[in-house]
Amino acid sequence: MEKIPDEVNSLLEEIAVGFPVLLGENLTGIYLYGSLTQGAFDPGRSDIDCIVVTRGELSDGEFTAVGEWLENSSARNPWTAKLQMSFLLRTQVLVMDSKACLYQFGRLVRCGSDGNPIFWINILKSGVTLYGPPAGEFVPEITPAILHEALVRETGYLRDELRNEKSEWRDVPKYRAYAVLTLCRILYSRATGEIGSKPEAAEWARAALPLELQEIVDRALKGDSEEIPLERISEFVELVSERLDRFGISDLGFRI
Repeated sequence: MEKIPDEVNSLLEEIAVGFPVLLGENLTGIYLYGSLTQGAFDPGRSDIDCIVVTRGELSDGEFTAVGEWLENSSARNPWTAKLQMSFLLRTQVLVMDSKACLYQFGRLVRCGSDGNPIFWINILKSGVTLYGPPAGEFVPEITPAILHEALVRETGYLRDELRNEKSEWRDVPKYRAYAVLTLCRILYSRATGEIGSKPEAAEWARAALPLELQEIVDRALKGDSEEIPLERISEFVELVSERLDRFGISDLGFRI
């Protein structure tokens, strides 16, 4: 793994100090996941992924204060633009459509949570707690059924995006690479019950794929995303979907 830039460490330290001041007693904890916690961080391609857990929904005042803090941070530190930060309710971290907020692409918005357990499996295994108690104190048990349902849902999201001719994402080269590597991670998790980094899951998955799909995995890993055909990604989606259908919940090698 390449050296983590000092500016990334500075941003994380500022979040760990600043958010308790902004949110006070409403703040439960701040948890880092993704490539930074999996030995796969690439300064040229990686985002900074974290979850802020609160006791209650952000008030209008808190929402404004957090938005202003992030805007000021982006003026000081370019890595704030690579921050993907979800705000979830402590008692509803695995609940679909619960009230949430998301900071992404430099914008903070209110939204609904997709109740994704995949992030939490990463956090429970290798995540970094920037502030607050261990996540295991409040995250409900993530059963094989919950993981399987999430993998099916993630595959469906990708299928819908790729089929949507009005999508703003499907013709974006970086999104195509993201889709390919996400499908590799879904296969990896289906077989192992673990959450691997994108490079780890891609190297694992490609060995079991036909040559034409191995090629798009290689391109995604190299960042050669301009050359990934949409039809090949669609084939990959259907292969993953078929394997999820064929191998049910009982086949997951689920371990935390």
